[in-house]
Amino acid sequence: MSGTPILDPRSREDILAQVVDHARSYTPEWRCDGAEDDPGAALAALFCDMFYQTVDRFNSVPGKLRTEFLNLTGFQMPDPSPAEGILQFAAHETADGPVPVPEGTQVFTRDEEDENVVYETERRIEATAARLTDIFYADARGGIIQRVDLSAGAQPFFTAGEGENLQRHRFSLAHGSVLSLCGPCEVEVELRRQADFLAVQTAALLAEKGAWTFRSGGEDVPFTSAAAEGAVLRLRYEGALPFTPDEEGRYAVSCSGDLGGGTVLLDGARLRSRPLGPLALDGAASGDVPLDLSRGGYCFGRRPAPYGLCYFRSDRALCKRGAAAVLRLEIAPEVTEPEESGPQYQFNRRIIDKRDAVAEPPDDVFVDQVVWEYFNGLGWRTLAVRGNENPFSCRDAGPQETVFDVPEDLQETEVNAVRGFYVRARVIRVENELSQRPRWIVPFLRGASCGWSYAEGRPAEWCRSENNGDTVEIADAQDREPLSFPAVVGLEDQPRSMYFCFDRSPNAMPLSILFDVAGQARMNDKLRFEAWDGKRFEPVRSVDLTRGLLHTGMMLLYLPRPLPERTLFGRSGCWLRLARSAYMDDPGGCPRVRSVRLNTVGAVQRQRAPDAVFSAGPYEAGKTLRLLRGPVLEAQVWVDELSAVGEAEAQALAGQMPERVRLEWEDRVLTHCWVRWERAASLAAAGPEERCCCLDPYEQTVAFGDGRRGRVPPAGEENIRVTYWYGGGSRGNRPAGAVTDLIGGLPRISHVENLTAMSGGTDRFSTEKADAVGNRRLRNRDRAAGPRDFEELVLQNFPQVAHVRCFPDRDASGAYASGHVSVVVESGGQNDRRVADELCQRIYGDLSRRCDCVLAAEGRLHVTGSTVITVNSRVTVELEDLDRGADTQQEIARRLAELIDGRWRCRDIGDQLRISQVWQTVRDTPNVRLVRSILLEGCYDQGGVQRIAALEDDGAFPYATVESGEHLIQLE
Repeated sequence: MSGTPILDPRSREDILAQVVDHARSYTPEWRCDGAEDDPGAALAALFCDMFYQTVDRFNSVPGKLRTEFLNLTGFQMPDPSPAEGILQFAAHETADGPVPVPEGTQVFTRDEEDENVVYETERRIEATAARLTDIFYADARGGIIQRVDLSAGAQPFFTAGEGENLQRHRFSLAHGSVLSLCGPCEVEVELRRQADFLAVQTAALLAEKGAWTFRSGGEDVPFTSAAAEGAVLRLRYEGALPFTPDEEGRYAVSCSGDLGGGTVLLDGARLRSRPLGPLALDGAASGDVPLDLSRGGYCFGRRPAPYGLCYFRSDRALCKRGAAAVLRLEIAPEVTEPEESGPQYQFNRRIIDKRDAVAEPPDDVFVDQVVWEYFNGLGWRTLAVRGNENPFSCRDAGPQETVFDVPEDLQETEVNAVRGFYVRARVIRVENELSQRPRWIVPFLRGASCGWSYAEGRPAEWCRSENNGDTVEIADAQDREPLSFPAVVGLEDQPRSMYFCFDRSPNAMPLSILFDVAGQARMNDKLRFEAWDGKRFEPVRSVDLTRGLLHTGMMLLYLPRPLPERTLFGRSGCWLRLARSAYMDDPGGCPRVRSVRLNTVGAVQRQRAPDAVFSAGPYEAGKTLRLLRGPVLEAQVWVDELSAVGEAEAQALAGQMPERVRLEWEDRVLTHCWVRWERAASLAAAGPEERCCCLDPYEQTVAFGDGRRGRVPPAGEENIRVTYWYGGGSRGNRPAGAVTDLIGGLPRISHVENLTAMSGGTDRFSTEKADAVGNRRLRNRDRAAGPRDFEELVLQNFPQVAHVRCFPDRDASGAYASGHVSVVVESGGQNDRRVADELCQRIYGDLSRRCDCVLAAEGRLHVTGSTVITVNSRVTVELEDLDRGADTQQEIARRLAELIDGRWRCRDIGDQLRISQVWQTVRDTPNVRLVRSILLEGCYDQGGVQRIAALEDDGAFPYATVESGEHLIQLE
């Protein structure tokens, strides 16, 4: 033991030299040269060995006295700590239900000596083959739905992140003919609901809050105005852009915006449209001669004749089946007078008198009768018209209007190699077409336009709504009555929630979900899990081991029945919801989660040994038992006291201590009275009748009292039974993914793996550490008053801690806070934040019992893990010999890594960064002539977000511990 005085410094060789020297003085006739055939030399060697053992025991007396002194102070060697971690069990894909994983399921890996290191699960779970496919955040009042992508790093829960907002209230109504529009127009949307007043309210809401648009050129173009008249919405557009179809050829109008909560279920939607002014025709033709409407042209040629044809094309108006179309034609008569001729005599008289000669008037030749026709896909059929049925006769002055109802079976056709919607006028009769003196009155088309109007709305042919990430589409809307179209669907008004989608039902008893939380953010309300049962989200019985996502841990959900599938947010699956209990903001922020894993359970490096059975003799005071396996992690000592107590006393004892007494009966006869004796830290303070024992986990012994300090176990045959578990030590510390083997196997479990490092295993204190820690107990007496007390108590009771430092008047973030105490710890072994958080919780629980109770009650005691800063450097140097540049670069990087991971890490927390030493380390490297520049940066995790900061001030990170990162060495 370091610092222990040596009473006799002689070694075995020194003792042998003294024996030889004495032999020369007292027995000069004996040559003591150590010959193999010399009996005296053999006796001398045996004497030296035995005497050296006496010297060694004599030299250990101060150490034993010091150890006894530590024992008198109450110092006890901490029990061995087993390595702990989290396992994940994968159920086979073919498993159609939950797969039980019993408590105590054993897994193992091999250590460096090729021996098994066994771990046991801490609780029973059921593994499910379901996979977590999506996570969504939803805020009904804020109108936010976001998909949470944990593959991109730690993401916030219960608050909006940086992802796309999937929440959209938008619905579209399409009709291929009604909404085939161009330029200024008006669209009427007639809404139908179960009650007329509901339709009126809905129309007013959509006119006020809705943004109405149509597609044009791949973009949404807003209407100029939207007004409600009863249950009818009038949408007016005064621009010149045309309506264009979507990718599937549909013309639609859309309404979007924040339309409030609740649900708008439409029983029907009818559409009407009309142009705000005359609409120019798309084309006209006289037979096979196209007419230029900007210049005009003859409708039936210069000499109309029966069967002459005039075609009129309007792709916007003539597609409006069921509408009343108006064809406005500006026709000017072109009159062709006959040539002048002499007087005409009446040759039918016997006597022809020149005085009876008269001038013969010409005959008006004009289109006297036409028939209108349309194409129905099979041929041209008669079209019934009204108004001016024959605008080509030129009898009426001014524009002529021909009105007709667009037939339902009117189809596109091709005229003069141009496809479109056509009607035509066919000449039936030309008046005076055989006249000898014809005066031709030919219709000349100077302009043409059209329009339409609907007597009543046409049912929407296609409906689509986007709400809450879901899409509802009705392709045959015109054939449904009632329509039952969910135009607007609001989220359920409840606090902010996280939704979890599974590809199949995750029912299990319990389902264990691990939340890997980054940082700490304390929420002021509670969390509750709910499951979709087919009608609503119902609360689920659960156990929250994360304390409201304050730290990494598991939530256990008890789902006895399979969950039905549902489509939500555009995803189909089985749903769980993690909801907050109140509408409130958190001043400390919201938690950030790195990952969510299923089928997880904590595991400890331990094994249960076979029960050890011992016998006790008559009044065997100070009896000590030795167990076969160790170190011992936990032990239960049961003593059968039936030989010392009667039946009535045994029953009374069972009534007084029901948890510590087990009675065994056989044929109504009491055969055993097992009493569990409690473990005591020391028998020195035990009473004569106290049922207690002392366990030394390293020596694997159980010691009983002597009748004055602790009760003596009664005599009996095999009346002492010890149930114990053994394991622990640093050999159980293994990296993540190292534990993958099951002992014995589990049906339908395809794989097991430790998600986190198995860490926290510690060995017995070395004598030096025991001396350093134990002798301080006299000063602190297990109470924390000053900063040193906090540090010493942590080192004494938690061997997993590598460094600890107490910062008075600082809060958990390192900021100045009067009256606060922050204890910063660095756990040894694996750098696992989850392990550090759990260790901090245990330390906090221990210190809160040993310090001023006001500190814990007022929240002024903080135990936090150190901030691990990865130090990266960029160094530029000039060399004396450039030929040795590569070796010099490697040497500088090695020296910097040694400085950071060696000398800096040996210092106390907060005192590790010494920036000036970096310069000196580089400058002292051989072959370095001049240090041009050194740039240091630290990379650290802050609440799940990676931060980078320049290391310019030694005291900028009071809670820092360091590790070496990348070092870039540039040569000049």
